[in-house]
Amino acid sequence: MMKKRGTLEVLRHSRHDWLNRLQLIKANMSLERWDRVNNLIDEIVLESNHESGLTNLHASLFAEFLITFHWEPRLFSMEYEVIGDGGLNLSDYDETLYKWITSLFSLIETIVNKKAENHLFLSMHIEEKEIRFFFELSGIIESTDKLLTWIENQPISFLVEESHVSSLGSEIQIRFTCE
Repeated sequence: MMKKRGTLEVLRHSRHDWLNRLQLIKANMSLERWDRVNNLIDEIVLESNHESGLTNLHASLFAEFLITFHWEPRLFSMEYEVIGDGGLNLSDYDETLYKWITSLFSLIETIVNKKAENHLFLSMHIEEKEIRFFFELSGIIESTDKLLTWIENQPISFLVEESHVSSLGSEIQIRFTCE
């Protein structure tokens, strides 16, 4: 279950993230690395746009989990993107999506090598009545069987369209239809 955070704790984490970003920009400005400064600003704007796209899905549990994922120590890093704006309202599916994504992320925590640099990239493509999830997991996967079992046992609303699983990385494409 997701950790219940108070307003002050959320503000503290958010402030910490922003201060880190500003310090990176300031350090690169002092070194006159103007290309890096511009890249950092572009990255911040892009990340903010993806965060906005995620919150516009009206799935607060799901969005909060992804946005705050890096606030706790993890065995893998994660980044996400939200592509498209089909005006999709996922409020009726919020708990389903939250339980589904947390089950996958909990599984990943148990199957990746604890000493490896593991990374998950999640791309969400929003369409009128569905969302397509593209997962790219890189690093060292110690138990591909567990991941394959998770893929095979998807709830009925989640259609696995493609999957490639190996010990060095995996790609999974899943379609969730809202109807």
